Amino acid sequence: MLLYFLSRDGCLLRHMLQKTAWTRGCAIAVKECKNVDGKQITIGDVNVQIIKPKDLHLVPQKYINYAHDGTVLLAQTALHHLRWMLQKDSLKQNMFLLGGPGPLRRQLVMQFLEITERELEYVALSRDTTESDLKQRREIRKKSAQYHDQAAVRAALYGRVLVLDGIEHAERNVLPVLNNLLENREMHLESGKFLMAPERYDKLLKAHSQRQLDDWGLLRVSEQFRIVALGLPIQKYRGTPLDPPLRSRFQSRNILPYTFQELYEELQQITPTVPDPRLRQLLTCALTLETAGEALQLPDFPLHNLRLAVKMMGANPKLTLQDVLLVLYPFQSILMPDQQKRVKELLTSMSLQHISTQSVHRISSQAQDDFVDVYLDEVHLRMPCGSTALLNRNFVDLPHQRQVLSSLVQSYAVGDVCLLGKRGVGKLTLTKQLLHLLHQSPELMMLYEDMTSSDLLQQRITNVEGDTIWRDSPLVRAAKTGSVAVLNGLHRLHKSTAVVLQSKAAGSAAGRAAGRTTIGAAGLLLSWCPKVLTLRHVQGILLRCGY
Repeated sequence: MLLYFLSRDGCLLRHMLQKTAWTRGCAIAVKECKNVDGKQITIGDVNVQIIKPKDLHLVPQKYINYAHDGTVLLAQTALHHLRWMLQKDSLKQNMFLLGGPGPLRRQLVMQFLEITERELEYVALSRDTTESDLKQRREIRKKSAQYHDQAAVRAALYGRVLVLDGIEHAERNVLPVLNNLLENREMHLESGKFLMAPERYDKLLKAHSQRQLDDWGLLRVSEQFRIVALGLPIQKYRGTPLDPPLRSRFQSRNILPYTFQELYEELQQITPTVPDPRLRQLLTCALTLETAGEALQLPDFPLHNLRLAVKMMGANPKLTLQDVLLVLYPFQSILMPDQQKRVKELLTSMSLQHISTQSVHRISSQAQDDFVDVYLDEVHLRMPCGSTALLNRNFVDLPHQRQVLSSLVQSYAVGDVCLLGKRGVGKLTLTKQLLHLLHQSPELMMLYEDMTSSDLLQQRITNVEGDTIWRDSPLVRAAKTGSVAVLNGLHRLHKSTAVVLQSKAAGSAAGRAAGRTTIGAAGLLLSWCPKVLTLRHVQGILLRCGY
């Protein structure tokens, strides 16, 4: 059944309601469509046939928002990117999305996979990524070695989309192992088997039986196999340049931030209660800091966190614009004195004077079933509640501590939080008091300089029988039990190792060393699947960073 709607910007939208039980509705901007069976997707002038996925839990969900009438809520910039990705996918080409830091590139990939109903294999690359992390890993089972396929091999065999996040962090001798897989769809595996292109495999199958090919160790690569790489431009950011042969295997596209009007409409939909003048002033300051950052040698402004900022402004109308900007862009703590002066001059030129938020005199909380009501004087916040309340006898309710705790509660209510401060200023005490208010239990994890990306998720150990097993880290335990992960010492981590935290905090699926996957609570929840671990609603991430 096909229904047509008119979007807010005048583009024709198609809402497809398919009769089969495994699908869901999706709305795509189209010019004209004569699709009858509801299994074809059209963006602009690009048409692609949708193939039924085999593993539904690997298809990303909840990355596209829909209005009450079923129309899709996507900016035209995003639709242009999705059309380009759909075009490259129809041409059987691999993609490389290049852009600034933030979840925008990753969200576009997830949206593309959601509308095309493609399965995902995700790898967050870092400096410690090895060939075995991409191809096969050897495990000990019953005193014998067994090889387990990793993300690249699984994606090639089952026709999934392999997403390589943080490709600029990988060592130059690691990614070239994918060269032959990208160009010829062939790869030799440590187990002695061989991945072969589907055309060559089908020709051999005509002359030989399936059993002979299996005895020879030949595996057929699916025609639906694609690779999408996500990276930063190393001219501006630190990273390792790509090997020229590897770079030539991708079709690249530069992902720029959304325009002022697109961001304004998106933020207005998130929180309609925020007045338009305040919303426009917030966007003006953010885009000014973003565009002037390169000329003034300033860090990039996190435009993606504006969604969290408007939620804070909607929950507490008394928050000043200056306080919101300081939460998103703490220039007084992370910049040098001369850079701080430039930012202050820039804010002054936009007639943005510092007006302190009204002081909070009392902070209290009351648990009710699965939620806890937190009161900051007259401001009321409702958040998920844990099972136990953490006792904190070291907290002294001083006015300064109370104001910091108030800001911490409001930031935690909309997303994950990073506490930045010198050693001994009371970051851990504030964290305990926050968990006490929210009746939540912590999972404390100490971070160190030589920690690898796999250590953040799991550690490889041996049991009493000599078999290799994987032990969950506190971060994964917090995700499985609904606790709060408190990561102490973020500044000690290598920049490439923190990519795992970036993808997890942004809500993406995080691949684990044991072959399992953690999916956000907003995603698809399938308790029957043995290789899916869902994140509970209570779970959050608190980062403590000293300097």
